[in-house]
Amino acid sequence: MATRRPTHNKSPKHPPQPAAVDDVAGAEAEHDAHEGHEGAVRLLEAAVEPVARAMGFEVVLIEWAGGRGGRVARVYLDHPNGVSLDDCSRMSGVLSNALDAAEADPETPELTALLSQPYTLEVSSPGVDRPLVRLSHFARFVGGRAVVRTFHPLPGQGSAEQRTFHGRIVGTEVDAADPADDRRGTVLLRSLDSDTIYKISLADIRRANLVYSPPSTGGHG
Repeated sequence: MATRRPTHNKSPKHPPQPAAVDDVAGAEAEHDAHEGHEGAVRLLEAAVEPVARAMGFEVVLIEWAGGRGGRVARVYLDHPNGVSLDDCSRMSGVLSNALDAAEADPETPELTALLSQPYTLEVSSPGVDRPLVRLSHFARFVGGRAVVRTFHPLPGQGSAEQRTFHGRIVGTEVDAADPADDRRGTVLLRSLDSDTIYKISLADIRRANLVYSPPSTGGHG
């Protein structure tokens, strides 16, 4: 479920699927663009996460999409009791006010510059194919099926050109240099076709999602 709040000139949407990358240069350029996007996301998180947390919501993912024609800030929220359309509408207003306040704060010039351009705020639930962004996300859903897309093939793992890995999450490993950093570490994914365990660094992940499996209803006869 989602809602859109036009603010500052400023819905259910599925997270955009990554386009194919055919060469190393393209992959490197995409990785650089991803780094720029992540910088914008960190600024938005600083303004949004404390407010959402105070209201009992978890910020699963923030996307900063679009171009000169107008940006879209997509905020995916989760809650232990689920997220309704009314929740999305209410939190859209709350987060819009938080971003307005952040834009006017002279102590956050980078965020002010980011929010000074026209944008639309969209607030949504994560859906059944929940995005997996942080190490704790993968740890929470150990045993669940996931699809992980990487920026480039992983040496010694999968086929020579493989960038998409389907499997079941079997564990996680914290980053030895900074074990407290939830955005660093390694995901352990067991292939659905064999006993192969893929070890995928969060730094290599372009996008990852849970794969929804309908509950078995069983039957008689």
